[in-house]
Amino acid sequence: MSAFVLAIGFWWWALLEMSYVGWSKFPQPEIGRTIPHEVKGIVVYISPKDAEFGRRLKWTMIVSGALMAICLVFSGELSKMLNPPKPPLPPEY
Repeated sequence: MSAFVLAIGFWWWALLEMSYVGWSKFPQPEIGRTIPHEVKGIVVYISPKDAEFGRRLKWTMIVSGALMAICLVFSGELSKMLNPPKPPLPPEY
C-alpha cells in the first residue's frame, strides 16, 4: 500500500510541477499567487495553498517511501532483490 501511495504522490507532484511551468512569472496578488516557486529553472508564483499542498505532498512521499523501505527490509524481500538466487549448475557428464 505504501508503494501505491508513493507512486500516486509522485505522479501528482510531477503533474503539478508541469502545470506550474505555464504560470505567471510575476506576482499576481489579485488571485493570490504571491509565493515564488522554482520549477525547471524558472521562478513562477504560486498561492500559499499550493505551497502548503506541495509541502504536504512531499512529506507524504517521504513517509510512504521510508515505510516501504522498512517493510522491504523486515520482510526479507530487499535481500532477495539484491541477491537473487543463482540458477543451478548444469549437470556434469
